[in-house]
Amino acid sequence: MPPPPQIQGFAEAEAERRLSDEKVQEICEYILHREEALDRDLLRYGDPAGKDVLIFGGGYGNEVLWAMRRGARSIVSIDLSHVSAAPLKRAMAARGIDHPSFEFRQENVHETALRGETYDLIVSNGVFEHVLDLKGVLGAFRPLLRAKGRIAIFADGLWYSSIGGHLRGEPWEHLWRSPADVKAAHPDRWDYYCNQLNRMTIVDFLEAVRSTGLLVLQLNTGCDPALVQLPRRLPAIRERLDAVSPTDCSIVSIGCELCFAEHL
Repeated sequence: MPPPPQIQGFAEAEAERRLSDEKVQEICEYILHREEALDRDLLRYGDPAGKDVLIFGGGYGNEVLWAMRRGARSIVSIDLSHVSAAPLKRAMAARGIDHPSFEFRQENVHETALRGETYDLIVSNGVFEHVLDLKGVLGAFRPLLRAKGRIAIFADGLWYSSIGGHLRGEPWEHLWRSPADVKAAHPDRWDYYCNQLNRMTIVDFLEAVRSTGLLVLQLNTGCDPALVQLPRRLPAIRERLDAVSPTDCSIVSIGCELCFAEHL
């Protein structure tokens, strides 16, 4: 069973003190807004009720708040960045939630796997479109699951979808514009565009799932909401990327429930 939350260290306490009240409120509102969509996006693939839950790439705590609201027994959220708990605690207060067992950890999933802990449910939301080592991460989930353990994944904004460049601009802009034009139009998103997206397609994801021997219990794809515009955009996309698949351009998200054979 996951250990109880650790006592916050001096460095983490200092980081929280440096977070202004305005920033805490801004992140709190973001958590509250994002958490509202998780019943739609994640619940069908894994219900946290009564479970010990590991959240992979938990960020500010949207999924933590959701798991609390859904009645999780304990929650550990891992992320590569340090995350202040102050915005989540404010969001908990706004929702009238008091949960005795949750923890933020700054670590990668391979470090988590070495701890010898096991969980009933691993949740990942809006992360797998950024993961470079799909096979490595999925494989690291294996020792973290108990008997009957499940993995619930929702990945949105796949690379070839209309929002796949995460530019917040025009549909499929990252495919029909040259990299130089993308950089000029979105200088603030350039590093994110270059270094934080894995260009994953549904085929890439399923190949990684297959290579690690996972069982697919549920699999759903989301149709791109801008699909009606694709015929107009496709010639310009193909001018730059002649081998692009319209199939990939039509899928905006993947949602699935997975497990390993020994955990059935």
